[in-house]
Amino acid sequence: MTQFVHAIESLSNWFGRAFGWCILVLTFSVSYEVFVRYVLNAPTVWAFDMMIQMYGALFLMAGPYALAQDAHVRGDVLYRLFPVKWQARVDFALIYCFSFLACWRCFGLGGKLHRIAGVTKKSAGTRRRASRFIFSKP
Repeated sequence: MTQFVHAIESLSNWFGRAFGWCILVLTFSVSYEVFVRYVLNAPTVWAFDMMIQMYGALFLMAGPYALAQDAHVRGDVLYRLFPVKWQARVDFALIYCFSFLACWRCFGLGGKLHRIAGVTKKSAGTRRRASRFIFSKP
């Protein structure tokens, strides 16, 4: 069992380091999109979509690496006073809870955005309406 856990952990470390390079691609794509959108006044749909996809990949693949390296941010007011076993339980419960809620929210928004934007229409106006829908209060 220990070998299995070490194999999964080494795989997670490898994927985390490999997908860490997504930050560079994400930085260049955001810079390109900002330049094209505000300087040339010619926004592109593909750059916006690529930013969303790269951020999602970075979150999903580098997130476990950050957790394995204990590099994620947390409020340490009471957490540091817990025994190590309870810290692991709290980590597991919070990660499971927030991951489930994030997936539930994303899947729910996916269907709503699909109905708003339509299958083939992807204009800047539609994107603006969709972002207003996402960030507005229910």
